[in-house]
Amino acid sequence: MQTLGQFIVERRKELGLAGREVVAEVRNSDGKPISIPFLVDLEHDRRKPSDEVLEQLAKVLKVDSDVLYFLAGRFPADLSATTVNSAEELAAGWKAFRREVKRRKKP
Repeated sequence: MQTLGQFIVERRKELGLAGREVVAEVRNSDGKPISIPFLVDLEHDRRKPSDEVLEQLAKVLKVDSDVLYFLAGRFPADLSATTVNSAEELAAGWKAFRREVKRRKKP
């Protein structure tokens, strides 16, 4: 399994995007674009992006933001602990995830 940083690098290259093109489209909470050194740190897994930056990266990289949250080892805000009402609901979600992964692995 790839790390978040490895995925960002690979996807950026697949799309033919230079680092400068990515940072021009992704803004920090202060409204300023992220820096090249910040992107390099993300790509080398030395920093963790905020939810806001993850969401924008997903748009620039043309992937579902859930992929980036998964690779970052985090849950999206709409799936926080307060949105899961019971242990059964949580278990059902993970079982559905496992079924889908197994289904896709079958030849």
